[in-house]
Amino acid sequence: MTGGIAGILRRILSAVAAMIVLLTVGTGCASVEVSPPISSCHNYVVNSGYGRFIIQQARKGASISWGAYPNATYSGTYYTASVYANGVKIDGKSQNYAPHASISAARATKYSGKLLKIAGNVTKGKDLLLHYEMVCRIM
Repeated sequence: MTGGIAGILRRILSAVAAMIVLLTVGTGCASVEVSPPISSCHNYVVNSGYGRFIIQQARKGASISWGAYPNATYSGTYYTASVYANGVKIDGKSQNYAPHASISAARATKYSGKLLKIAGNVTKGKDLLLHYEMVCRIM
């Protein structure tokens, strides 16, 4: 993909994300985060108006670290995350701080070439502040 096409795709993705945010705000959900096009888990980093969302894998067969860190506007009192490799749930978090964890090298090797999906919610009381999803391909 050339820089020009990548730039166009980013602008389209930003426009789609803005439309989704507008639709969800109108339907009672405070906000959503949209994942960029699927790429390697080597250095998945999304810095947005919602916060910082990261998945990193140093090399094929290495462990994977990840974290979802909402900014102050979307920080809540309860955070959930579900972690899927090739559609199989391999981990989950339900806690009162921003979720982060790692996936072992053995598990990363087992699912090499498959999709990793991390999805979760940030709530404050009964209010959903943010729903996020991160998707990348395990090396």
